[in-house]
Amino acid sequence: MNIPEVRPRLYLVGLKQKLEGLDRFISSWVFDGEPKFLVDVGPKASIHYLIDALNDLGVHRLDFIFLTHIHIDHAGGVGTLIKHFPEARVVCHPAGISHLISPQKLWEGSKKVLGEIALLYGEIDPVPAENLLSSDEFRTEGFELIRTPGHAAHHMSMVYDGYLFAGEAGGVFRNLGNTLYLRPSTPPRFVLEEAVGSIDRLLQVKDKEICYAHFGIHPDAREMLTRYKEQIYLWRDVIADQMEFPGDQDIIDRCITALLKEDMLFRSLTDLSEEERKRELYFLANNVRGILEYLQSSTDQKA
Repeated sequence: MNIPEVRPRLYLVGLKQKLEGLDRFISSWVFDGEPKFLVDVGPKASIHYLIDALNDLGVHRLDFIFLTHIHIDHAGGVGTLIKHFPEARVVCHPAGISHLISPQKLWEGSKKVLGEIALLYGEIDPVPAENLLSSDEFRTEGFELIRTPGHAAHHMSMVYDGYLFAGEAGGVFRNLGNTLYLRPSTPPRFVLEEAVGSIDRLLQVKDKEICYAHFGIHPDAREMLTRYKEQIYLWRDVIADQMEFPGDQDIIDRCITALLKEDMLFRSLTDLSEEERKRELYFLANNVRGILEYLQSSTDQKA
């Protein structure tokens, strides 16, 4: 198996899924140093692929498994993985602990939101309580955990060595060679102030490379986070304009069409493969809906 060492001792494991268009989308970061750790593990359906990758890398023990958040595409396989690495401590936001011990509510919610995709990802296995460690109680030299609830209330980012592991707090990213693709990850319930506040906290981190859950690395975290903050405000303004001038076309479709005209980074959507574009359009509808609901709620509160 060819696992790219994107930086010394740092590997990006792309987790293939059964659904077309999900290659180079879901990932796990592997740091094969001291300590040895993962950041996110992906869903249960691809845990065998992650285990094979760790075996090929010669990683036979783990000190920590960090979960940026407990959404099924980031944490759904951790209960299965821990059976193979029972010595590891699973570090997550304190609000995620009970859901990982008893994941039935999380699983039902995943099926409600994702439908067939959740079934393809696989049902979530519980994590033994003794393996879990709240991010509030985590104390290990060299690590900094930062609460970043912009994408989800239980989201956290992590700084270690020269890297900022941002999960989805910095959006969805791809380096396409000649251009970059970046778009917000703003599903309901989205609160713009929390998203921007999260970005501002990460902007305080100096001179780091940013490691995205979806998908890859960029050498300048500050540059990309600044661009992402500007992008979120642009999306708010474009979507607000579409709310003011309704037409016959579905508003989500109109918003996406307008955003492709206004947002240079998002416009790189057209450079993705056909399967990847279909995937993005599926998730984009949910992200646009998050901003629409935020704007509508803000309008209602002012009325």
